[in-house]
Amino acid sequence: MQLDQGPTSNARRPEGEGRGITPWIALASIPVAAAGGYFVDSIATGWMIAGGSAAVAFCATMFFTSSDQDDSQPQSAAKASAAAAAARRAQAAADPNAGKDAASDVLARAMEVRSTERTALLHAITDAVLLVDSHGETRFANKCASKLLGEHATDAGTRHAIEALPPQVMRAVQAVIEAGGSERRRIEAELKDSAATPVAVLVNLVSDCPQALAAIIVRDVRSEREADRMKSEFVAKASHELRTPLASLRAYAELLADGEVEDENQRREFAGVILSETGRLSTLVDRMLDIGRIESGLARANLESVDFNDLCLRCVEEQQGEANRRMITMKVTRTERAAIAAADRPLMKQVILNLLSNAIKYTPDGGEVSVEVDTDNLARSVVISVRDNGLGIPEHAIPRLFGKFYRVENHEKFAKGTGLGLNLCRNIVEAMHGGQIGVDSKVGVGSRFWFAIPQDHAARKAA
Repeated sequence: MQLDQGPTSNARRPEGEGRGITPWIALASIPVAAAGGYFVDSIATGWMIAGGSAAVAFCATMFFTSSDQDDSQPQSAAKASAAAAAARRAQAAADPNAGKDAASDVLARAMEVRSTERTALLHAITDAVLLVDSHGETRFANKCASKLLGEHATDAGTRHAIEALPPQVMRAVQAVIEAGGSERRRIEAELKDSAATPVAVLVNLVSDCPQALAAIIVRDVRSEREADRMKSEFVAKASHELRTPLASLRAYAELLADGEVEDENQRREFAGVILSETGRLSTLVDRMLDIGRIESGLARANLESVDFNDLCLRCVEEQQGEANRRMITMKVTRTERAAIAAADRPLMKQVILNLLSNAIKYTPDGGEVSVEVDTDNLARSVVISVRDNGLGIPEHAIPRLFGKFYRVENHEKFAKGTGLGLNLCRNIVEAMHGGQIGVDSKVGVGSRFWFAIPQDHAARKAA
């Protein structure tokens, strides 16, 4: 049995109880201190003691007041937090589905973000992507579909997209939907537009979908067709160029083998023809291999500091013999400024010799060929020009002049060639050195072939 002992001396008092009485005691001590001072000494002394007591009372009052405020703030914050927690508990008790609704909202937002990302990905694809049902009505189409099939191809619920495609695409859609499984169809056809754009169409069934839908991917294959055409044209021209020297070699070799040539001078002539055609064939094969290596990226330029004033002078000296034989005057005009650039010396020599050789070939006897070396301060490049007063090039032929195996009409009777020299020069200058090459020509007046090599090629390539 427990007895009620009542309040004890060490029981905890309410917070702030002592602090609230102390300031009033300090204020009441002021007149008491003044009266005491009066009886002890005088009125002046009493009021001095009273002033000191007032200062002490003021400090005590400020101290206890600030302490009360500091103690009340944590208590208020704690009470507010407890009230908020209680309100949340009451709300949760009143509505048990509130937590589930919040989780559902988070999941819905995540699904919306993922759907937006997938749609953006489909719009970024460069092929036309369609989603159609068994009737050919569009359920989805990306931006490329409107560019390739028309601006209304992306209209949902319409047949604009499927009607812009060849009819066999609709038959393929129905076939893959009826077959089900993983069956797919590939079709190569042309669109119904004015350009008859060649396309490759892939039709596939959409799996894990409550409705029967087919995905259609349409790719513009014009670039692939053009590449195939150029490859076929290259093979045909290469075969023709190879067949010509081989036929000549075979004919002269058969005459010598059969013993039908008894004259020694004629045999020497035939042997010279065979040697010449062999050299032409070797040059043709070498240039084809060089072009192939450059275009495939296997060839690399070994850059070094090249003085084009000196290099052009050496190239002219090498061609001087052929020029003298045809009484063609050759001269070199060199700039007084330093014409130095980072380049592959053997490749640059090959380009200059090729341009000089062509100039001599197509310049009549007694003509003139000149080489000019200059610098372009604005473009920071070295410019080499080879001029002649030969046949000239028709204007319509200039855009094709640097193509593979292209030769100007009526020029073949003046000189033989492979039709690859200028194409090789363009690859060396532009692909391997980041420069430019071009021609200015007028029929009956002559031509100027030029190329420019940047002096800071290494910096441009890095940039």
